[in-house]
Amino acid sequence: MIFCSRPQKFTRRNFVILLLLLSAGGFLIWRLIPEGSWFGSQTDWYSQHMTIADYMRKNFYATGQLFPDFTGLGGGTNFFSLSYYGFMRPDVLISYLFPGIAMAYFIQGYAILEILLGGGLIYYWLHRKGFSDFTSFACGFFYLTANCFFQAHRQIMFVNYMPFLILAFLFLDQILDVRKAAKYRFRPHVGLVISLFFCILHSFYFFPSCFTACILYIFHLLPDFLQNAEETIRKKLKHKIWWNYILDVSIAVSMNMFLLLPTGLAILGNKKDTGNSTSLLKILGVNPTLDSILYSPYGCGLTVICLYALFLCIREKRTRKLAIAIFALLFFDIFYWILNATLYVRPKSLIPFLPLILYLTAQALEGLHLKKIRHSLPLTLLCAIPVIVQLVFLLRNDQVRHLTMADLILLLLVVTISLFLEKKEFSLPCRPLFANICGLVLLCAVPAMLYLAKGQEERYASRSDESRDYFSQEDLEGYCENTQSRFDIIEHPSNNTNYVITGDQNKSTLYSSITNSTYNNLIYDILKMPISIRNRVAMTADENPFQEYLMGVRYIQTKADKVPAGYTVLQEKEGHVLAENENVLPFAYGSMALMTEDDYDQLSYPENLDTLANRTIVSGASDDTALKSTPYVSQMKNYTLPGDFFSRETSKKNITVEKKLPETLTASTILLISFDVEYDGERDVSIIIDGVRNRLSGSLAPYPNNNHTFSYMLSSDQDRDSLEITFSKGDYEIKNVSAYTIPLSSLSHPGVVTFQEHDTAGKQIVNGTITMPEDGYFVTSYTYSNGYKAYVDGTEVTPVQVNKAFVGFPLQKGAHEIVLEFHAPGKSLGLIFSCLAALFLILWNLLCLPRHK
Repeated sequence: MIFCSRPQKFTRRNFVILLLLLSAGGFLIWRLIPEGSWFGSQTDWYSQHMTIADYMRKNFYATGQLFPDFTGLGGGTNFFSLSYYGFMRPDVLISYLFPGIAMAYFIQGYAILEILLGGGLIYYWLHRKGFSDFTSFACGFFYLTANCFFQAHRQIMFVNYMPFLILAFLFLDQILDVRKAAKYRFRPHVGLVISLFFCILHSFYFFPSCFTACILYIFHLLPDFLQNAEETIRKKLKHKIWWNYILDVSIAVSMNMFLLLPTGLAILGNKKDTGNSTSLLKILGVNPTLDSILYSPYGCGLTVICLYALFLCIREKRTRKLAIAIFALLFFDIFYWILNATLYVRPKSLIPFLPLILYLTAQALEGLHLKKIRHSLPLTLLCAIPVIVQLVFLLRNDQVRHLTMADLILLLLVVTISLFLEKKEFSLPCRPLFANICGLVLLCAVPAMLYLAKGQEERYASRSDESRDYFSQEDLEGYCENTQSRFDIIEHPSNNTNYVITGDQNKSTLYSSITNSTYNNLIYDILKMPISIRNRVAMTADENPFQEYLMGVRYIQTKADKVPAGYTVLQEKEGHVLAENENVLPFAYGSMALMTEDDYDQLSYPENLDTLANRTIVSGASDDTALKSTPYVSQMKNYTLPGDFFSRETSKKNITVEKKLPETLTASTILLISFDVEYDGERDVSIIIDGVRNRLSGSLAPYPNNNHTFSYMLSSDQDRDSLEITFSKGDYEIKNVSAYTIPLSSLSHPGVVTFQEHDTAGKQIVNGTITMPEDGYFVTSYTYSNGYKAYVDGTEVTPVQVNKAFVGFPLQKGAHEIVLEFHAPGKSLGLIFSCLAALFLILWNLLCLPRHK
């Protein structure tokens, strides 16, 4: 059942139809964006995709490096931890040429361009294959209204490769052109390589699915291709097709090794947020909701007509194998798991199969239009099962529910009426143009309304964002003397975790899907930073004197009434302040006050907190005589809170109360509070104490933070006799409350030796001199990972992990010149691979071109 005719030329009439299609898509996007907002979500798009791209541009202008090894975000880490966000994409690179234009314009504009380009390419691809204008337009519109493009304004790498994948299908059509079965042609293979190259460059995570989709398409086209070849060479030709495809893919992958190799090593050396672990039962299960194809923005997001078309194609011999393969991918969870690189079982990995589903939809629509296949009421009823399951268990938005029911009812009515008219041998007396217009309205109305309804669920980022830009680069240069010291923004943590004012700014925070696992464990498991958002992978800034001291957070931006103890206000603007604390550890120093990890690991909360601030933790056993371990006695004191201190009047609504402390806390006293939260509901719950929020994500969270123990570390330069507590609504219990106090002055490392900084160059991140009175350690607050090279007096030494997460090394008594460099693992080798692959592509095709003329 391949109802398309031979390839057609693209005429002026087709150009007009294409313009109408793109105009319709553009109108829907325009209707979607609220006035005064960006085409991007407040959460992932604004806080990660746009802000990280903005950081990359600022970093380029500050350092002159297009392709750096190291970033000052997240305590200092491998720059390729950020490559998940596509720092080599065309929109990001083009933005470097226009530093005066806000990055949001480039990210937003490129996303809209790609959506419209993909819709246009679907129309062009299907028209080229011989489908009618009616079918090509309908499938192009299905593409533009697919709910997976909800991710174009949220997780953009879910869909930003799509135009290049469609281009790959176009070049596969040329390679497998039945009229030229025996010829190897230069341009289609180069086009396929370049298309796949850009797929990887935009979203390497989805490339396995793109690769698989191309394989299925080749399997589908191959029988017709071989049928037109001589029988004696069919086997050889078949092997040649697969060999050429593997070669093309290998070249595309190799050309991306400058990105893939260092990124892969960064992922292996760190951690990607995957939420809860996946059970074997889930992996071997099935998906009765079929949200992999229907409605969901985390699947293909199509309507029930496409599922019905898929079933019709399974019924027909010529499309059966392709349709069965795609349905198996959509239905069985194990394929989600495999295509998600065994990280989790989620249908987002099926989004690259959207063009193939639309191709099969075009086959079914064309067959029905030409009356070469019949409607099927049993298949329609089969389609109703996953829709009903979604209505019962998944869909919460009333408008989406009503439109979903309308989608199913419309399909049932159309199929029933068509079968009735066919049985009565009755045809409607109307002109073809009128019939086509009515048919398009029926096909496109519900997808358009569902697209708008789903898009309206988004919380779009405001163009007039008030969480940033209170202080300029000139302010930092004027007030912040030590540029190496860290500068954190302790307000709007989700928005500002990745935000920098200057490109060379160092921060302790980072919100990326790939994080340094040892640093993450230090922040949340040892230093007990509050978790204020739904996942734990984002390392945000908040009030925590131990973290600020250890990480050398000398400068902060916060609200005027939320300045932590120890910080002095340098400048104030509109209720926001730039503050400094000189009494924090420097980013690099010598230490003679040591403690072995064995001794430290025997300590528990909260004694381990001030111990970490007063000693350098180094690897070694308790009885290691080579280490001069210095004892330390914790200064923590119990502070008893009343038994009803965290009681609340109601769990039905959010409430804010002021609780009197049993004993007034003097200025510059740190109050530590910790308690367990028992809760198993669907929605998140949170508790805010004096502006510090802890959140426990509900069961609906895709990446739950599992934050069942809330910890707070509160300080002030004034006496404190009460706390303001805000409880979110929800049926949760607070248990095992504990509280401690410690003077801020207790955070004072006694064995610090000053490091004299010099200017750095190239891959150097530390350069300077130090004079050690006795043997000890050179300590930094840069996160430990593979890639560091340390030199003492020109001799390379082996870096080790100190203070549970940072890089350092032993240092003998005397004066020394210190250099610490970072070389991103795999970067140089990846660049060599990419250059060789590009050279091979050119030479291979230059050699093949004369032979196949």
